[in-house]
Amino acid sequence: MKLYSANGAPNPDRVTFFLKEKGKMDAVEVVELSLLDGQHRSEDYKKVNELARVPALELDDGTILAESRAICTYLEGIFPEPNLMGDTPLEKAQIEMWDRRVELMLMMSIAGWFRHGHPKAAALEATQSKEWSDLSEAATKKACDYFDSVLSKTPFVAGERFTNADITLFVSMRFGLYMRYKCWEGRPALAKWFESMQARPMGQ
Repeated sequence: MKLYSANGAPNPDRVTFFLKEKGKMDAVEVVELSLLDGQHRSEDYKKVNELARVPALELDDGTILAESRAICTYLEGIFPEPNLMGDTPLEKAQIEMWDRRVELMLMMSIAGWFRHGHPKAAALEATQSKEWSDLSEAATKKACDYFDSVLSKTPFVAGERFTNADITLFVSMRFGLYMRYKCWEGRPALAKWFESMQARPMGQ
């Protein structure tokens, strides 16, 4: 398998961190693309993913899977252990619910803050909007407060064990560092959780 990725970008990191937690990084050939240099918009890469987005997973038979969640679902199926997406129908739904909450509430707000507020992100946006950047910054801080509250009640995002939802939150918090924002500062439960995540395979 061949994984088209972009180190440091949140959605590609979701897949590589998922593989690290599975202990299966050696199962894929990783092709790194530079988003700021526009390598994902090259004609060669558009033959892989016509939407010019990363990540994309090329299977041995030539099939292409795109979108990080879909890729992780496939990887969960072929590498079932350790389980990261749920065993029972209820647990699967709960993990997906929390994964989606992190994505919509935190990852997307940080993305808006970065894409419209960071000078280097001008290469990704035709027009940057300071207003959107400011709104996204406020939404990011509100979401961090929310997940600090969640983690004050449970050891992991989706409950009592480590899951894909924790990967998405860890990726999102690391993404915030591009804006020099440390989501865990002043939030004790989030800080304790983030420290423990750094000691895991995905934090190495």
